[in-house]
Amino acid sequence: MSSTATGPNTHTKDGQVILINAPAYSVDDAEIIASSNADGIGLLSTDFMYMDRDGLPDEEEQLATLLRVSRLMGGRPVTVRLLQAPPSMITALGNAGLPDDCRGVRLGLARPDILETQLRAIVRACAEGNFRLLLPMVADVAEVIKVKDIIRTIHHDFAARNIHCSSPDLGVELEVPAAVVMASVLSFEVSFFSVSKKLQQHTLMAKEGGYSGNNDLLHHYAPSFLFQISNLAGAVRKRRKSLAVTAPLAGLLPAIPLLVAMGVNELVMPPKRMEQARQIIARLTMPRAKLTASKAMSFWSPDEIQRYAEESLSRLIPYPAPGAANNLL
Repeated sequence: MSSTATGPNTHTKDGQVILINAPAYSVDDAEIIASSNADGIGLLSTDFMYMDRDGLPDEEEQLATLLRVSRLMGGRPVTVRLLQAPPSMITALGNAGLPDDCRGVRLGLARPDILETQLRAIVRACAEGNFRLLLPMVADVAEVIKVKDIIRTIHHDFAARNIHCSSPDLGVELEVPAAVVMASVLSFEVSFFSVSKKLQQHTLMAKEGGYSGNNDLLHHYAPSFLFQISNLAGAVRKRRKSLAVTAPLAGLLPAIPLLVAMGVNELVMPPKRMEQARQIIARLTMPRAKLTASKAMSFWSPDEIQRYAEESLSRLIPYPAPGAANNLL
């Protein structure tokens, strides 16, 4: 089955379509999303299949889990992210001697047995469900090409044995700053991009975890992060690819007009935020969104950007007083 999304039902007044998806970190999450009005699952983490167990999941187990999620979603698209948990959290790896930054595509290429098993399950699931494949921790085009080569080899094997399979659309999760720099080149090899919630940490702080120095750098409305998304959206749009932004930023209602104006066309947020997000988008026009974004981005303080975004939103729909946004999350 094609992994192309079908029939999104949220658009601005002047027709700009925006997908409203939700993240899932377990089958239980998928059940909740299935009962919501989400357009699909914008990020299905596969890490839960590998956690708290002595052995690695085999191809059949992974296939069964993916098809269960697909059936729950009733044909709505599901974006599957490859395993991206650090090795120290995967008991079955034992003392493999792999550092914790060897995760995502890096882990898969270091342990082809893990990657190939997961890819075999995914391409088989694509024959029956509506899936896309998200590659985490990509830093170089060569990594994407290697994954595509493995998928091609798997296809040849399945074809020889008359096993039904289909290739998913590929996307890159933008967490490593190098991938952002290479986005225009990566767009020749993939169909979509998704901004990870960790990109801000890795780009602006050069590290994960907390930092007690300039906390404005980790503010949701940090100008440097917003400009990064805007520049990224421009580069991706030139190649006619799609760009998703995940929560927490995508789940902040005042940020939605800014993201829409930048060219983001998929928002991944908790189901509880979706109805309000749809109301905001339905009342927007692209000129109005761009005007709001232009004014907001003229401020250099994250607090000023947030305050202006909240004030602008209150003129669009009923919204709490500026500064009350955190009470909604």
